[in-house]
Amino acid sequence: MGKNAEPTYVVGFDLGGTKMLAAVMDHQDTILGRAKRKTKAQEDPEVIYGRIAGTIDDALQEAGITKSQLLGIGIGSPGPLDSKKGVILETPNLNMHHFPLADRLKKDFGCPVVLENDVSTGTYGEFMFGAGKGYKHVLGVFPGTGIGGGLVLDGKLYTGATGAAGEVGHMILVPHGPMCGCGQQGCLEAVASRTAIAKDMIHLAASGDAPSVYDKAGTDLKKVTSGVILQAVDANEKKAKAAVTRAAEYVGLAVANCVNLLSPEIVIIGGGLVEKLGEFYLDTIERTMKQYALPFLVKNVKIVPAKLGDDAVFRGGAALV
Repeated sequence: MGKNAEPTYVVGFDLGGTKMLAAVMDHQDTILGRAKRKTKAQEDPEVIYGRIAGTIDDALQEAGITKSQLLGIGIGSPGPLDSKKGVILETPNLNMHHFPLADRLKKDFGCPVVLENDVSTGTYGEFMFGAGKGYKHVLGVFPGTGIGGGLVLDGKLYTGATGAAGEVGHMILVPHGPMCGCGQQGCLEAVASRTAIAKDMIHLAASGDAPSVYDKAGTDLKKVTSGVILQAVDANEKKAKAAVTRAAEYVGLAVANCVNLLSPEIVIIGGGLVEKLGEFYLDTIERTMKQYALPFLVKNVKIVPAKLGDDAVFRGGAALV
C-alpha cells in the first residue's frame, strides 16, 4: 500500500467487557486492517490501557499504516463516561475509574480521539452503514446482559446535556418491581435483559418447567446463554416461551414510549437475543409497540434487526471521527 503524507485513515475501536476490537478504515469506509484482544476485567488500568494501545498497533500493522497517517481514533466504551473530556468515569466490567483515555491515546498516537458510549456508537454505526442507512431519525435498542440504547435525531448522534442520553434500559416500567443493577426497581433492564430472562429460566428449570434449560445449564445462571433460551422456545416449553414473550413485550412497551416522545422512523434491535430469537422476538416487540404507541406516530415506524453485529461499534467510532 502506498504511503500518504496526508493523514487520511481512521481507527474505530470497540472497548467491551470481554473483548476489544480495532479496525483501520480509509475515507471510503473500507476496512484495511483489524485486530482483537481479550479484555480482562480486573486488571490494572495501565495493563488494560496497554492492551488498547497494542490492539490499535496490531490493526495499523495489518493495514500497513503508520501513526502519522491517522486522522483520528473513535472509541465506543461502556459508560458512564465524560465524552467531552474523553474520560472513562467508571465502568462496571473494567477496572478503569476517571481514566483519561482520549488524552493518553492522543499523546501516544498523535491524533484526535473521540470517546462515546458504546451503544450510542453502535447505533451510529448502524445509521451510517447498517440497518439505519438512509434514515434521519433512528432509535437503537440493544438487549443483552443489560439493555443499552442510542439515538440519532435529525441525522446526528444525540447524547444530550451529559453525553449519556439514550438509557432506554433504565426507563422504569414496573414501579416497585425487581431490583436493577443501577439501584432502582423495575427498570426495563431488570425485567427484559438476557440476565432477567435467564433468572426466570433458572426458576423454571428448578421447578421442572424448562427441561431443556436444565439439561444445558442446570441451575447455573451464567450458563443460560441466548442459545439456551432459544432451545427452550423451540422446544415449545410453554412457561419458558411465556417468559421470553413477556420480556419482549416489555421491550415493546419501552419502545412505544420512545416513539411517543421522539417519533423515530426506524427502531433497530441489536444484541445476542435478537440474533438468536429472530422473528419471534422482533414480532412480539413490534406488536406491543403498535399496541401502546400513539397510532399517528407509530403508523410508519419500522422495527428491524441490527445488521453489523460486532462491527457496529468500531464502524460507528470511525464515522464519528
